[in-house]
Amino acid sequence: MNKIWIGIIAICTIYGLVTGRFEEMTTSILALPMDGLQLVCTLVFSACFWSGVMMIMYDSGLIDKLAKLLNPFLRKIMPNLNDEEAYKYVAMNIAANIFGLGFAATPAGLKAIKRMKELSKECDKSVATDEMVTFLVLNTAGVTILPTTVMAIRQSYGSANPADFLLLSFVGTLASCIFGLLLDKYYQRKAKKKHGK
Repeated sequence: MNKIWIGIIAICTIYGLVTGRFEEMTTSILALPMDGLQLVCTLVFSACFWSGVMMIMYDSGLIDKLAKLLNPFLRKIMPNLNDEEAYKYVAMNIAANIFGLGFAATPAGLKAIKRMKELSKECDKSVATDEMVTFLVLNTAGVTILPTTVMAIRQSYGSANPADFLLLSFVGTLASCIFGLLLDKYYQRKAKKKHGK
């Protein structure tokens, strides 16, 4: 990967020098650290704020209420997972993803997978269970109502309305989640038929 990046930089530098854009190149290179710092600060402050909101939701019991609300849905798509702790971690992960907080969803996601691995009846613990795969689909293609990270990036780049894409974002993530879950169930049934279960 390093060789590819070095190659891209070398090609761009040579192209800039050959076309006589040395001044534009210099201006861009000097502006990069400031632009990078501004973007990082925006993302870090946004992450801190929304992680704090997530902790307030967790401490106030809102996550537990959300977990109870999601329980019928989770039990339907993960019928073999009979563990309240795992369901709570999955619910926390889904809640964080609903608000576009991927960085806050990661710890709950790791705890959910760890708990599922402990409960796994597979002889080889490196093999993912059906519930793990379903959870991965939910985590990767999860429904997002309020993508806060994307909104923070759009705002840092001067968007007049950083939230004008919310409806499209919701529809897109909902469609990807439904399609992902349908595909997951299809392959689960196919595997069960293959193994005669």
